[in-house]
Amino acid sequence: MRKLKQIMLFVMAVSLVTLTSCSNDDNGGSSGGGSGDEYLTAKVGGSNFSAAQDPSVIVGAQSTNGVLAVQGGDNSGNTISITLPNYNGVGTYVTGDSLTNQNGIQYLEISPALNSWASNFATAALGTLDSGTIEITSDDGTTVEGTFSFEGYNADAMTTKMITEGTFRANFD
Repeated sequence: MRKLKQIMLFVMAVSLVTLTSCSNDDNGGSSGGGSGDEYLTAKVGGSNFSAAQDPSVIVGAQSTNGVLAVQGGDNSGNTISITLPNYNGVGTYVTGDSLTNQNGIQYLEISPALNSWASNFATAALGTLDSGTIEITSDDGTTVEGTFSFEGYNADAMTTKMITEGTFRANFD
């Protein structure tokens, strides 16, 4: 359990670093979902989550050396981040299905306390969680779009959280 906790903290740290590299330009203040602007939305435990659009858009993507990272955060600092280390473009990617699969997705909650629910190679060791799915539907080299869902695991509280109906569109930084 200690090793799982260390891995989860590492994933959280990587996510926070990724957040600081997200785009901060305002593309018009639309709440996304097909308007052409950047967005990241989902249902987190049944409640709506939407990356901030005002005062700036807090959504970003990077693709470097075969690694895709997409992240969106709200104005409170809560974030959803996706990391695909062996990214090959449009297609379906799975998380949390085996110890050798490095794909990961997580929801990080800042308030009321720092908590993280993840689906990755570490959570695969539990053997009781549903795998996460990320479907990249479009990647034109400038913008990446897709959908996602996952059952996240919080190692500290030993709880799970369902993240469903996820959609994103992000410009490459």
